[in-house]
Amino acid sequence: MSALKTIERNDATGRTKEIFDELDRTLTRVPAMVRLMANSPAILDAYIHFNHALEQTTLSPKRRALITVAIAELTRCDYVLSIGIAIAKRQGVADDELQAARRGRSSDDRTARTLEFATDIVRLGGRVPQTRIHQLRREGFSDAEIVDIVGVVGLNLFRNYFNLVVDTDIDVPLVRAGEIAPERERD
Repeated sequence: MSALKTIERNDATGRTKEIFDELDRTLTRVPAMVRLMANSPAILDAYIHFNHALEQTTLSPKRRALITVAIAELTRCDYVLSIGIAIAKRQGVADDELQAARRGRSSDDRTARTLEFATDIVRLGGRVPQTRIHQLRREGFSDAEIVDIVGVVGLNLFRNYFNLVVDTDIDVPLVRAGEIAPERERD
């Protein structure tokens, strides 16, 4: 049971009601996290705007989803991990890709570098050495891509921390952080 009061659809007013209406049209439901975040219309509005801004970045929806999965696993947030995996599966991401992302890995080299950098940001509390930035540039990452990865990590840390603090009820099939399938041996 969540630590905060859930704002129900019929109780929403103003900008919160507009956001709920938009989510009803695009997602066909208002997720539990959003109904809890609606306790602060300003924060909910900022969250929605941040999500929309990230849709305009250099990162594909798939890469953003894999970063979400990697960060949720790292922070042990079952809610965001469950949502991230559900969204990624709807985008056609295979189970083996999701399992690898939970470890911060990918069989695709560019995605692997992206996930390594994203998880390094979290593991190092943002204190990533400048040599790491230079390495990414040598690997073909633009400054815009580096900024976009940092942005996606930032939003995901907010999501994860919010849901961990308020203990959001999981409203999609549950995936528990820390319960990763064993790695298959390579031939």
